[in-house]
Amino acid sequence: MIIMPIKKKILFITTASLSTNPRLLKELKVASDLGYEAHLLAFRLGNWSDKADKEHLKSLNCLSTFLSATQKSFWAWLVSSLIEKFARQMHVVFRKSILFATFAHTKRSFLLISKLQQKSVLFDLISAHTLGALFPAFYMALKYKIPFIFDIEDYHPGEKSSEAEKDRRKLLMKELLPKAAYLTYASPLIGEYSLKLLRDYPADWHQLINNCFSETEFRFHDNQSPKVKLVWFSQNISAGRGLEQVLPALVQFRTQIELTLIGNLYTDFWNDFLCKYSDFITVKPPMLQKDLNLQLAEFDIGLAVEISSVDWNKNIALSNKIFAYAQSGLFILATDTLAQTGFMNEHTGLGLVAGQNEKALTKAIGLIMNKIETIRKQKKERFLYAKRLSWEHESKIIDQIWQQVGTKE
Repeated sequence: MIIMPIKKKILFITTASLSTNPRLLKELKVASDLGYEAHLLAFRLGNWSDKADKEHLKSLNCLSTFLSATQKSFWAWLVSSLIEKFARQMHVVFRKSILFATFAHTKRSFLLISKLQQKSVLFDLISAHTLGALFPAFYMALKYKIPFIFDIEDYHPGEKSSEAEKDRRKLLMKELLPKAAYLTYASPLIGEYSLKLLRDYPADWHQLINNCFSETEFRFHDNQSPKVKLVWFSQNISAGRGLEQVLPALVQFRTQIELTLIGNLYTDFWNDFLCKYSDFITVKPPMLQKDLNLQLAEFDIGLAVEISSVDWNKNIALSNKIFAYAQSGLFILATDTLAQTGFMNEHTGLGLVAGQNEKALTKAIGLIMNKIETIRKQKKERFLYAKRLSWEHESKIIDQIWQQVGTKE
């Protein structure tokens, strides 16, 4: 008789929504597919992601609770806002206070803790995503003597913020990451820089989980369009995301190309910048992950134009777009951030690395246009190669981690 391992009850918590936290979404899919009892505690943001979250939940076998991040729940919003303001004032004096640092970082941490205190279900494991969920996860783990895992999706002290906020983020990571039963992170360099904040840690206590997707979400399409089709996507189409550098570089090729931008368009960004390129760009609203990944097959070139001067996190992060482009077989034009350069050097043949300025990007685009027929012919080869980057591999690692640490002490 074969005794199957008992699947655990896992609580997933985040200060984001489901659709704006793609790593959490993928973990929930793993838990759902493998028969874990998954519970989700997340936020409604009052924007496009609310509708997308409802669609995602239709395919997930999990129990979900959503808190409001807006003034819709007025009293909760008011109380949490006052606590956040008070904590920021107090943290100037009590700079080593974890509690003040937590509530000063985001009011949503207080809302999470308030809701968690009402939970009657006992869990075997907590999986926390976003820095604002770190202390709530630690609090629950300490109170009920259960382990928690934290996913470092970004290097939070390296993100653009005030010096006071950067200090708070470092404090939270230094003091609370060692309390986790396990750490995962979204790029080799994010892991490296995060672990540098800690004094010492076990070698088998952390693991890279790549931002890739299931290979079932992609299809191969042999594009024969007379125009070269480029694509860029993000949660938001706004300033500081590399479009200011790449669009001027595309101008001289405007009669030969079509560029599609996918995401939530900021109206001011359109009026101030994008509208002048409207003859060769198309803007589409945010899509569900599976729909976006299927549509990527229709393009030739994927733009991963991160700008490292925005913040240090941009320099060391690997966004999900670079994996989505690769898994679609697209030729990737990536700017030379540390993380993207490392990725492209490791996976030669997937694309081209260029500098983060108009001149370098213009040169790179010229090289691509001159070799577009060869690039199109090699699309199937890139598509097949990228199967080694699939989420199917990463999901096995996640399941092993859950089985390893998901037993009550």
